[in-house]
Amino acid sequence: MAKYPEIVQGLLYDVRINQGIAKFFPELKKPRSFENANWLMNKDKIGFLGESLKLMLKETFALAEEYNKQIKVAKKAKNESYKTIDLTRFKELLEKCRKELEDWMVQKTGAKDLPPKYPTLMDSLFGQR
Repeated sequence: MAKYPEIVQGLLYDVRINQGIAKFFPELKKPRSFENANWLMNKDKIGFLGESLKLMLKETFALAEEYNKQIKVAKKAKNESYKTIDLTRFKELLEKCRKELEDWMVQKTGAKDLPPKYPTLMDSLFGQR
């Protein structure tokens, strides 16, 4: 149980980063791949999550992998074909995943995010709150 919040936090990290990338994707001068490191590390450890969330996460990160392949091909060909990628479904999935993962965190830990493991600069300067 102790590891579950860390797993969810990692997945949330990937989802939030991808939301930011997806939001600005059409305006990016250089294509940026979507984040999936936490997903790749933890995809076999999500048995504790609800079935619908697991399926949503699988679909979301399958799309991310597909988009990353298209981005890689475009970079190699030195063209902008990646700009034609339709991110509508991906954005919807990301939003649903973020909401459900945050809800899970609130239910299990009482907060959307885990406290930082290391003191922040503000904590160092002013003491912990």
